[in-house]
Amino acid sequence: MIDTPAESRQKMDQAQTPAGAEDTGKKAVIFLHLPKAAGSTLNRLIEWEYPLFQMYSIDPVFFRWSWAHLHRLSKERLRRTRMFKGHMLFGLHAILPQPATYITVVREPVDRVISSFYFMRTYKLHPLYWKFKRENWSLEDFVRRSPRENVQCKIIAGAEYAKPCTADICEIAKENLLRDFSVVGLFERFEESLALMKLRFDWKLQRYSSFNVTRSRPRKADIPQSTLDLIAEKNSLDISLYNCAANTFQTAITTHAAEVSRITRELEAARARTQTPLASALFSICAAGRKTINRAYSSI
Repeated sequence: MIDTPAESRQKMDQAQTPAGAEDTGKKAVIFLHLPKAAGSTLNRLIEWEYPLFQMYSIDPVFFRWSWAHLHRLSKERLRRTRMFKGHMLFGLHAILPQPATYITVVREPVDRVISSFYFMRTYKLHPLYWKFKRENWSLEDFVRRSPRENVQCKIIAGAEYAKPCTADICEIAKENLLRDFSVVGLFERFEESLALMKLRFDWKLQRYSSFNVTRSRPRKADIPQSTLDLIAEKNSLDISLYNCAANTFQTAITTHAAEVSRITRELEAARARTQTPLASALFSICAAGRKTINRAYSSI
C-alpha cells in the first residue's frame, strides 16, 4: 500500500529528525545552496512550488548585500516567508520568528572542486574570473593557492568561509546535518534526492530540467592523478562530511524505497515532457521569469 503524503512525512520525520521535532509542514524551509551541487536546478524547481512572494532568494552575485538585507527585514515579513534559499552559511534559523528546517544537496568533493574551478574560470560575473584569466591559473594553482577548501563543511557548520577548516568544524557540520536537516540530497543521485523532497514537502515537480551545468570542463578521468590526489588531500574534511551525508541519504532511501522508486519514474516522465524543443523553451522562459520576479521581490 502506498502511504499518503502525510504518512510519508511522518515516517521521514522519524527517520531523519530527532524525536519530538515539530512537523515540517509548519516550518519555514531553508535551502543551503552549496556551490556546484545542482543548486541552480533545485532553485528553479523550488520557484514553482511556492508563491513567489513567500520566498526569499539570496542574490548569487551580490550575496553579501542580499544576506545583510535579509537580516534587516521585519519580523512580520520573515514570518510570511515559507522558503529561504541561496548561497549562505548555516544559522539563518536563529533570527527567524518561526521554526525552520534545512535542506541541501552535497556533492562528491573532488568532482565538486573541479566543476567549481571551471565554472569560475568561464563565468564573467564571478569575483575570481578576471584574476584567473589575468594570472592564468590552472586547476592545481586553484587547489594550492585558494582558501576555498572544504567548502561544504564550512557552509553547513556556519563557519567563516575564508578561514581554514578544522576537524571540529567538520564535526559541527555533521551534527547540524543529522539534527537540523529534513532532507540531505546527493548530487550524484539527484532525482532520488528530489523524490525525498517531494515526499517531505508535498512538492508537485510537474516539470523538470537542468540549469547552469558546467560544460567546459575536462572529464575527471583526464585530470592527472597527482592533481586528483591533491584535491582529495586538501578537502579531506569535506570527504568525511560527504560520507556522513551519504549514509543519512541511504537510510532515507531505504526507508522509502517503494515511494522513491515510484516518484523517480514520475520525475523521469516529467523530464521527458520538458525535453521537446517547444516545451523546453517555454519552461526555460517561464522559469527565468519566476526567478527574476522573486529576486526583485527579495531585494526590496
